[in-house]
Amino acid sequence: MMLSVNLSTLALGAFAVLAVFAALYTRHWREEPNRNEFLLFAAASGLAALGALLSAFSDSGYALITVVLAQTLILSGAALAWQGMRAFDHRALDLKLAAVGPLAFFLLAASAPLLQDDVTARFLVAAVVGAIYTGLAAWELKASEVEERLSNRPFAYLWFAALSVALLIAALVAYVWPLNASDVVGSRPLWLTVVAFAAFLHAVIAPLSIFLLVRDRLLVEHRWSAATDNLTGLANRFTFLDMLQTLSTKVRGEGAFLYVDVDHVKRINDQYGHSGGDEVLKTCAELILRELPEHALLGRLAGAEFAAYVPFCKVEEAEKLGHVIHDSVEQQMFFLGGELVPVTVSVGVAHGAMQVTADELLKRADAALHTAKVNGRNSVVVWDGGQRPSYA
Repeated sequence: MMLSVNLSTLALGAFAVLAVFAALYTRHWREEPNRNEFLLFAAASGLAALGALLSAFSDSGYALITVVLAQTLILSGAALAWQGMRAFDHRALDLKLAAVGPLAFFLLAASAPLLQDDVTARFLVAAVVGAIYTGLAAWELKASEVEERLSNRPFAYLWFAALSVALLIAALVAYVWPLNASDVVGSRPLWLTVVAFAAFLHAVIAPLSIFLLVRDRLLVEHRWSAATDNLTGLANRFTFLDMLQTLSTKVRGEGAFLYVDVDHVKRINDQYGHSGGDEVLKTCAELILRELPEHALLGRLAGAEFAAYVPFCKVEEAEKLGHVIHDSVEQQMFFLGGELVPVTVSVGVAHGAMQVTADELLKRADAALHTAKVNGRNSVVVWDGGQRPSYA
């Protein structure tokens, strides 16, 4: 069955769409030059756009080199899209492997008599190489689904996987029903028309699906930024208190609250600059997090103050945990301005059973911390009934 279709129109449409996405990704990269995935996606869209543009001219019977170059550029776009997926999911790049397929195709198509004279053979090689790279892109997206669930990730990897399968089927069909030289400029077999439409859809859907993935990631990052402390990466005050209420409602039983204040941070800032103080706070946050159980909740409430809620923790364990955190910071070596600077913390510990609310625990721990500060800092104080929890 034969069907006459103007493939130049499809190629020009694909060029227009890909050029827009190339410009869009380039703008994103200029705004965030450390995001290599934006640069790779821009390059992939740009190369594929040039390939589509050359394909529009090659449909009119231009020289073989134009056809081969067009196919090489499109394959290069597919290879760079695969590398962009790797960068997007924080995997190491392998640009050499990405360049092997397109370069090998170009050299073979430009020098091997079989690929020069046989349209079907050239299509077969291009289809197989394209299927490999689109399949690899689908694999990268699927492999990271467990680590990071983005709403548009399943659609993206399913589409790339579907195209990979479609290209392999097209290669098989081309082998069974080969193209003739007249098919390049005349009416096409139905299967070639279907392949052309599939390629056009991919030029639209692939960069769009990637763009939606990028948008999903940016939304997650913005929500994470709003919920965390920029310096330490811990939950900020609002997020911590919100999570504390949720956790303490779900957890029934004994729990402990630890309020940790890094002593004399203002002196450190005055003597070694705010960068020195920031370094101390980041290191203290890491030390506290290291000593806490995995199920504990930790946040930075303000300035040099950190708070931790540990469910299912008895009073003896809570006091011991407070001393472990205190000793861990005291034994840590802090080098600021070429000097060894001693750093200590004051810790207030409060413990409560089922009937004690999270807000009450917070007040008790703050009262204990206040006592530690009044008594000269660098100590661990456990709240008892004689302390009034009125400082939170």
